[in-house]
Amino acid sequence: MRRNTDKMQNVDVLPMATAQKVKTMIIQREMKPGDRLPTEKELTEVFGVSRSTLREAMKYLRAENVVVIRQGSGTFVSAGTGIGEDPLGLHFTDQKYLIQNLFETRMLIEPQIAGLAVQRATPQDIKNLERLVAEMDQIQINSTATAEMDVQFHTAVAECTHNEVLIRVVPIINESIRRSHVETHDDLESFKRAKRSHKGIYKAIADGNYMEAKFLAERHVWETLNDVREREEQK
Repeated sequence: MRRNTDKMQNVDVLPMATAQKVKTMIIQREMKPGDRLPTEKELTEVFGVSRSTLREAMKYLRAENVVVIRQGSGTFVSAGTGIGEDPLGLHFTDQKYLIQNLFETRMLIEPQIAGLAVQRATPQDIKNLERLVAEMDQIQINSTATAEMDVQFHTAVAECTHNEVLIRVVPIINESIRRSHVETHDDLESFKRAKRSHKGIYKAIADGNYMEAKFLAERHVWETLNDVREREEQK
């Protein structure tokens, strides 16, 4: 029985080792999101493994959101490399207090992200924020599309820091945005406040105003949390 178990473990080790080699290849070749990986035949030759082993390795990588497999097109580097759908296992936490906990986390993180964005944002980063603010300003109704644009803005602010760890913390913020939108989707005033906050945060970053960016980021989180609480009390 022990021999059979060891054999099964060895079978699992090879695909996992191959998956790690693929990750290393992506890093060493400085591949970007959307870049296509070499063909299956090429990869089996490079790593000296069978097709079945490589396919198992790709299953691991797809589960980790390292790659995206498109039938008939090939395998590509994922846009959210290494970030799974629920990277922190939030779906397994106490859902009753999840929104509260998410906002507390945002309160600790977002002002610091905004402050660092002021110090590190490039002219291209500023243009990207300006574009997102302008696009959201054109929207007059609070919809699912609005929530996704909200997500894009907060992601763009994090990207201004050029800190890859902070950028990967963004899913916490995004989860909070999506959940709060469920509560306030028909609250036009909440939407208008969010648009004003985004415009203010963008301007503070563009002007290099460190304290203003941190203050507005913190106020934005508080205002959104208060909107959510008011809705919950009305239920």
